[in-house]
Amino acid sequence: MTPEDEEALHARINQLEAQQAIMTQALIAALQGQWVGFPSVEAHLYALNPGLEGTLMPDPPVVNG
Repeated sequence: MTPEDEEALHARINQLEAQQAIMTQALIAALQGQWVGFPSVEAHLYALNPGLEGTLMPDPPVVNG
């Protein structure tokens, strides 16, 4: 493996770790009922894919109690 290949591999791993952290935060936000605003599931999804901005229409669940 060339040094350039090794550097590219490390960059990809770092990107995947960052994406995994955002996905974990999105799951935590969902469990806490934070669907819109910041921080929220919606915000974390936009962070993962900015192209989604303006296309999501979250419909937070309603909990009686």
